[in-house]
Amino acid sequence: MLERLEIYPYQRMEDELAPRQARRKLNPAWRRPQLRFNKIFPAGSLNYSADRLRSMLRWENLLLAAGAVVLSRAFILGELLPFIFAFVAVFAAQSHQRSIILLLFSLIGLTTVLPGSILAANMAVLLVTVWILNTEKIQLGKTWWGVPVITTAVILVVKSAALMISGLNLYQEMVIVFEALISGVISYVMLHCYEVIKQKKPMVNFSFEEMGAFMVLGIGLIMGLSDLQVLGLSFSGILCRLGIMIAAYLWGTGGGAIMGVMSGILPSIASSLFAQTLGMYSISGLLAGIFRSFGRLGVIIGFMLGTLALSMFMADSQLTVLGLWETGIASIVFMLLPESLKEKLPVQSLGLISSHKATDSQSDDYRLNETIGNRIHHLAQVFDELSSTFTGQEEISLRPRGNSCLNYLYDELSDGFCEGCHRFNGCWSREYHSTAQEILELFCQAESAGQINYEDLPPSLKKKCLHGRELVTTVNYLFDNLRINEYWSEKMGESRELVARQLKGVGQVVRSLADEIEIDSSVDIELREQLLKACKKQGISLKDINPVCSKGELLTINVISASCVDGSGCELSVAPALSSALGQKLEVCQKNCPALMGRGACDFMLKRAFNYQVTSAVAQVAREDKNGDSLIINTLNEGKELVVLSDGMGVGEKARDESNTAVKLLLDLLQSGFDKELALKTINSVLLLRSRSESFTTMDMMLIDLYNAELDYIKIASAPTFIKRGRQISVLSSSSLPIGILEQVEVNSEKRSLLPRDIILMVSDGVMEASREQNGDEWIPRLLAQIGENDPQIIAQMVINRALSLAAGKPGDDMTAICLRLDMA
Repeated sequence: MLERLEIYPYQRMEDELAPRQARRKLNPAWRRPQLRFNKIFPAGSLNYSADRLRSMLRWENLLLAAGAVVLSRAFILGELLPFIFAFVAVFAAQSHQRSIILLLFSLIGLTTVLPGSILAANMAVLLVTVWILNTEKIQLGKTWWGVPVITTAVILVVKSAALMISGLNLYQEMVIVFEALISGVISYVMLHCYEVIKQKKPMVNFSFEEMGAFMVLGIGLIMGLSDLQVLGLSFSGILCRLGIMIAAYLWGTGGGAIMGVMSGILPSIASSLFAQTLGMYSISGLLAGIFRSFGRLGVIIGFMLGTLALSMFMADSQLTVLGLWETGIASIVFMLLPESLKEKLPVQSLGLISSHKATDSQSDDYRLNETIGNRIHHLAQVFDELSSTFTGQEEISLRPRGNSCLNYLYDELSDGFCEGCHRFNGCWSREYHSTAQEILELFCQAESAGQINYEDLPPSLKKKCLHGRELVTTVNYLFDNLRINEYWSEKMGESRELVARQLKGVGQVVRSLADEIEIDSSVDIELREQLLKACKKQGISLKDINPVCSKGELLTINVISASCVDGSGCELSVAPALSSALGQKLEVCQKNCPALMGRGACDFMLKRAFNYQVTSAVAQVAREDKNGDSLIINTLNEGKELVVLSDGMGVGEKARDESNTAVKLLLDLLQSGFDKELALKTINSVLLLRSRSESFTTMDMMLIDLYNAELDYIKIASAPTFIKRGRQISVLSSSSLPIGILEQVEVNSEKRSLLPRDIILMVSDGVMEASREQNGDEWIPRLLAQIGENDPQIIAQMVINRALSLAAGKPGDDMTAICLRLDMA
């Protein structure tokens, strides 16, 4: 059996070699020396090498390699290279493959910025660090301080030894010490990045320390890209601008300003030169955060405003243009970022909202109220000071006064008109007194008569002056100039008084706003936790919920949840769940669904559902082309229906402008949270400041509480209002002057309780005064009592038709009728 085993391989070799020998005889080239690859690479070794190469060239290792190239170019103060040492020490430890890749690409990066001897010293540090960390295994619990200590020690020992060989230098030794210490600190920071990458932790769950660690890594990458440019555009500039926009979009003004300061100071850290971009980045980040309520486009507009505003202070116009290009590229990249950006980034990493307690929130609100009030008072003081500057200055005059006026006239004649005459010395030197007396008489005649002729010249002056007619023309011209200057001096004085009065009025308005402003809204943290737990019990997952309360009452609930597929999840599931948890009915008043339904996040707002609803209708007839009556019907945020009817002075476009100004300003002030009395006083001040001519308007305002059906009304020189309850008619009236006449307007607010199916009719003066024989107080209540209709539109139209019939089809004033009906919701 053994013989067969010995013969079998011999026979097999012989069989295999036979055809080979036959081929060699046919082809003489086989006799030349050949490389024996099977001896250099044994069987299967090529496949093993390919697998090993593929494992080394994974995308994770390639990203680390790219980071090594960039960080090896990241200088601090133009001399220190701490980032690359910390990076290699952390990511190359206990991994031979990554060690080879990082060392190779670190060498590539260092070669681009360092000369021979310094390059050798830095590569020696990297080699020794990698060798120690790969041969000596550090215990798991000691990694956090072991890697930084080894990194610091290797830099100190290796670079100090290299410095002793080239020649000891105290300054260079201090540089080595600082570089070693900074590298140790950065390596500790890099360990946080390594742990996050190792655990594949999502960014939304980053802690504050982890977020800060990646920010340090990003700073190093940006510093490494500072010298890399394409077509004059800096990669670091584009990344800085993109980072500022993202920070402003996520964290508002604070995040944008902080990121702007950090990005602006990076060039100074890298090159020890003060960077001009510090102010531009910080202001741009602040403005971008201010405009973030308008979305991504608002962030870009705010950043552009800051960039354009501060670019004018940069001396180099080419840098300004390149900066605008970099901003444009960063804006395009920012717009292309996915919609789920806020979900994947830690929006609340800069501070925990839940850490604020109620007492802290109240104290913060008090300090904020006090600060805002002081700032607004200071602003009002500024307007007062501006007003005093116009009233305290001496009156500006464009013409001389008193004796200076005579001197001006004498100088113009003697130096201007008579100077070229050959009798100048005789008239103005030898005969000066007689000439001056004759000219003075001529001036007196011109001032009294307004204009003089050649015949008005004194006889002695006619004999003496060779150019008498030209002299008369010159005197008339000088006095015309004096009259024109006096006219414009008076106009400037009037304008100055008007501006001073307007500035003082604006200061009073601003001061009154400061007295009334109060920020009393806050997020109820305890209620927030209760609502989150209640929704979780019902199987509803919410990303965030913020109940906003004011004076102990719930105003709104802001909710962020995953988007549904049809846009009705907030109304069908979330609103009923929160309603049952609070014990009161809630409804969706505002919602923002993502562009792609079912993907991303949806934010919406809930508020208490109204117990009552108001149905309104309007009927109008204009005396001329345009109706001078203005009206607004709007539901305010606090759950009140606002109805305003204003009648401007006169008819037509002028009256419409006056009433429209008052109505729009009233709505804006009430929506901003100001009290109704203060809003009306503000409108009165604005109308007083608007024009020196008479400018006034009436104001009929009603506020209907949609929760308890309480009517709050203010009537300023307006027509009566009628309330129909069945066949019973009530009249609401008052007597006061219109707003815009007196500086102090009388505002009296009265209240009335309403019931469901009550009908309210508001009319303007044109309806009340439609007939000279019948007063509106007589025929309108009688008409309402006879009407059995409940439709507000029909009632309003019937009132206008009756008024037109009483006026014989020719209204003496603009007519407006507003009809309201209160019903249960």
